Amino acid sequence: MSTPDDDLIEERKPASLLVAQFFLFPLIIIAICVGIFLLFGYLTMDQRTPKEYLHAIQTGSDSQRWQSAYELSVYSGKEKLTPEFVGDMIAAYRSAQDPKVRGYLALSLGNSKDKRAIPSLVEGLNDPVVENQINTLMALGLIGDNSAVPGVEKQLKHEDPSVRKVAAYVLGAISDPSAAHDLQIALNDVKDEVRWSSAMALARMKDPAGADLLMKLMDHGYVDSIPDMNAIQKSDLMVGAVKCLGILKYEPAHEKIRMLSQSDPNLAVRDAAIERGHRAEWRLLHASQGAG
Repeated sequence: MSTPDDDLIEERKPASLLVAQFFLFPLIIIAICVGIFLLFGYLTMDQRTPKEYLHAIQTGSDSQRWQSAYELSVYSGKEKLTPEFVGDMIAAYRSAQDPKVRGYLALSLGNSKDKRAIPSLVEGLNDPVVENQINTLMALGLIGDNSAVPGVEKQLKHEDPSVRKVAAYVLGAISDPSAAHDLQIALNDVKDEVRWSSAMALARMKDPAGADLLMKLMDHGYVDSIPDMNAIQKSDLMVGAVKCLGILKYEPAHEKIRMLSQSDPNLAVRDAAIERGHRAEWRLLHASQGAG
């Protein structure tokens, strides 16, 4: 005959088995699956050298060529390439027939920061593929040498507004004052994004010609009304305007930047305004100390 204590023991056993069945065993299975996935990922991870990438670009199938060019563009953004290898890459870029390969090789050359690539990249601005023209402009901006300015300036007259916008951005990144005149003309472009990019490029050169336009970009009412832009793009636009007006030390913008730093609902905009506001305060402090 069983006692009440025996009945309690019998009832506890199935409960513990249920816990193991529905919770512990599935967790163990998931852990094993994750471990297999990570191991497989490690074993299949692309560990080729730059020379192997370049060899695949030159001798592989169509898909292998552009995939290897993409991998090389990623690698070159993380690791330093030797001058000898960059020379080989320039030759590969000049002879590449696949548009995707040319685009990724252009970015790899930009990541190399090697000025020897500039003549080939400037020539590449005539690429028939617009996306490649943009990649080539970005590559010239990454290298950042003044010798590329004449070629980039010509792109301010390109029929595609995306190319004109990037050309203006790159001229700002290079910051050669000789480009200021063409950028001032671009402030009258028919496309808003080209005008904004030109105003910011001029600000990086400490040219206030586009300052009034940048002031508009600190107005939420104006920016929120811009069509075909998502919230992140609008935020980036306002942050860029705040930073550029800070570079200019543009007096009419000081109060607006102060207000944004105190109450703007967008944290990225507020942080940019706070940073610029602090810099302005330091300048005033140093000026007062100098006067004293």
